[in-house]
Amino acid sequence: RVKKHPTPGHKPTKAMPRNRCLAGWPALLLVLFSLIICSSAIDLFGRKKLKRQAEIAAAQKAAEEAEAKKRANTIVIGGLEHKTEKVYGFVGAVAVILSSLVIQRLGSNDAKEGNNSSSKSTVDVVIVGCGLPRKGMGWYHLTQLLEMEKVNVLAVVEPFFLNGKLCKDVPPSFSELVKSLEEKGVQCVANVTDLKSFSRPTVCLIAGRTPDNPKLFRECMQKGPSVIYLEKPGAPSVSELEEMKTVAREKTMVYIGYNKNVTPYVQKAIQLSRQVKNSHVFFCHNNSYSQNDLPEVFSRNPEGMLKNMAIHELALLVTFFGVTVDSIDKLKVNTSQLFSEKISVWVPGTSMPNPKYISDFSRVAFRITTKSGANVSVMADRCGGNISFAVVKDEAGKEVQKFEFPDAETAKIVEESVKSDPEMMPYFFIQSNDYLELKNRVIASALEGKVAEGVATIDTGIEALKLAEYITNEMNKALDK
Repeated sequence: RVKKHPTPGHKPTKAMPRNRCLAGWPALLLVLFSLIICSSAIDLFGRKKLKRQAEIAAAQKAAEEAEAKKRANTIVIGGLEHKTEKVYGFVGAVAVILSSLVIQRLGSNDAKEGNNSSSKSTVDVVIVGCGLPRKGMGWYHLTQLLEMEKVNVLAVVEPFFLNGKLCKDVPPSFSELVKSLEEKGVQCVANVTDLKSFSRPTVCLIAGRTPDNPKLFRECMQKGPSVIYLEKPGAPSVSELEEMKTVAREKTMVYIGYNKNVTPYVQKAIQLSRQVKNSHVFFCHNNSYSQNDLPEVFSRNPEGMLKNMAIHELALLVTFFGVTVDSIDKLKVNTSQLFSEKISVWVPGTSMPNPKYISDFSRVAFRITTKSGANVSVMADRCGGNISFAVVKDEAGKEVQKFEFPDAETAKIVEESVKSDPEMMPYFFIQSNDYLELKNRVIASALEGKVAEGVATIDTGIEALKLAEYITNEMNKALDK
């Protein structure tokens, strides 16, 4: 090879690379790096913008929801804002009050207004002291009242069987009675205080235990009755009955349920005695208990025989013969054991070593002569049978006529009735018509605002109780000798 020499004035240059593409790769890398940096920056700033926009949108939404919630929880009344819950609470309370008033109004007109509330020509009756079906005097009054056209039986108050604290095991017969009464619209409660005040002429028939009557009487008076009918003798003592009279005053007419005052055989005997000069009338009152029944009878009637069984005859003496403690001239007790007997019996439910005993008369007999010359005798026997009678005698002591009750025909009907329903107390059958007549007169009194003819008032009851206490003392003196 020939070595060439450089031309004079020519500057030598570097040799050019053989591959030109490889010669520009640094610039390309620089461009790519710049693009990546720009893209990342754009993406970063874009995400921040979107995040900011999302935050602003969320804040706006939260503000709108808060405003909506505020509007939902606020009610504007009279230009003033009130919290919804307070307004709704107030409206709810008003609604409850109005509903209760409506229910009370409807209840007073329909649900609890008695068995005959649709009739306006009736008097409301409340039975206080019902007792067991077929056993209690109140129950028997109830059965008759439910059938009377002019009566609306409003409620039945039973202080024992409807009181869960006193009666843990309610007899099925009583539960069935309550169910049937409620179906008729008769309210059944344990206390008189559970009743609302009376708005119509109302009769309260109190047939509770004699010791409970004064309390029941006062509770009834608080309800505003027009008439109170007390089962005899009305109260355990004269003083209590006098206090009850004071409570009643002129507001309420008070009657005592002495059914003998209206029974036909008594009326016939009294009428005849007034036609016989210096006549003597002998009343005999019998019950059909056995000797084995006496412990229960004595315990159930702790007021004693004179204030319980024989009180009917004492009321007759007061009403028709003018007998009072002050008018008695002579009192003679028949001390023969056949006519008068006092015994002590073991109180049911007590046992050794702490037995309890109760004493009372199983039968009594006495004759009274008044200062005005009236002569009348009374005999009462717990175990004398079902026949009671009245005998009218003349001045010489000769029998003029005897009036029995029930008579032979009625006795036959009663006997058949007792056989067909042995659970029923026999005297319910015997005295059914008397009970009905007595209630008819009392109901008429309440409707017409007049005194019931021939029905014993509380004044009669007070005098009869005075006689009972006086004669009891005299009987004890005579028999304890």
